[in-house]
Amino acid sequence: MRIIHTADWHLGKRLEGKLRLDEQEAALVELDEWAKNVQADIIIVSGDVFDTAVPSAEAEELFYRMAVRLAKDRPLVVLAGNHDDADRLDAPVALAKAANVYLVGGMDNSHFNSDFMKGGFGWLRFTAKTGEVLNLAVLPFPSKSRMERYLTERYEDYSQFVKALISRCVECFGEGVNVFASHLFMDDCLLSDERTGNAVLLTKEVLPDADYCALGHIHKPQCVSKSKNAYYSGSLLKYHFDESDDKTFIMYDSTKNEVTYHQIRSGKSLVRLNATDFLGAKEQLEKAGESHAELIYESSVPLSPSEAEELRSYKNLAKLTIINKAVKREILRRREQSDEELFVSYYKAMRGTEPSEETVAAFMEVLGL
Repeated sequence: MRIIHTADWHLGKRLEGKLRLDEQEAALVELDEWAKNVQADIIIVSGDVFDTAVPSAEAEELFYRMAVRLAKDRPLVVLAGNHDDADRLDAPVALAKAANVYLVGGMDNSHFNSDFMKGGFGWLRFTAKTGEVLNLAVLPFPSKSRMERYLTERYEDYSQFVKALISRCVECFGEGVNVFASHLFMDDCLLSDERTGNAVLLTKEVLPDADYCALGHIHKPQCVSKSKNAYYSGSLLKYHFDESDDKTFIMYDSTKNEVTYHQIRSGKSLVRLNATDFLGAKEQLEKAGESHAELIYESSVPLSPSEAEELRSYKNLAKLTIINKAVKREILRRREQSDEELFVSYYKAMRGTEPSEETVAAFMEVLGL
């Protein structure tokens, strides 16, 4: 069985205010074409379809349109991530099912029963045209506030809570191909530039024994556990200027027990440019072409308002960072000064005269120095 694994589409995400739906659509079209070429049996999206819990109408329209396209020749299973509103994702579940799209925001998947798809608590069982069976344990982002009601026992420790949920999901494992899909933040993984917030790190021990673990949440494609055959597919596009890794889709071939990457070629590159004068800045932006650019302008001569406006008129400029070298040097100089020297400088700037020895002594006494 050929299983495509993708995650972290973040549809509607902006880059410094620039909307990138056209790039996201191009990447999803690329996914559809690759799925056809490799004759994929199923596609799994391991969370963070949208960038916000309340996505724009344009982002939702893109998702529904591309979901129908991707599911035309094989089922599309979509899990809710921490950026998604699970209830909102679940809302059109009946219509989605009719289009061969299976939206998983909660744990009860019994409503997905059909001739080739069966559902239960935390799992789906898919029978391919070849007769092969996929036992798919599916755990949307395990928010304790949302999912604690599914367990009879209460867990103070988040890792134990997640492990208990996973143990329920993998009850579907048996004869056939056993795959676990979820949106988790695993320990020791390599980050791109994710804003993880208060996400709790989970150790690899929580992962089940499966033929393959399809994970979402981390934007850098990687294997997080060889023994568990657990992988992050990475994000759909580069979403931060600090990201240097290639973006990929993953295919797991259960017959060969083989994992292959497909590099996503759609989407503009993100480049970081450096300039020390206005003409050099313009030259850098012109060379950057169609890329999204962050321009770091570092000079002791500040840009005039008209020069800054002209630079911002470049369509490929996403972010302009101005560093005044003179101010930077002054900051560094002040860092080298003692508390007494700093006080004297401040006093002179405020009063226009040197402080008396008594005033300086009083100040140092207050500091306890």
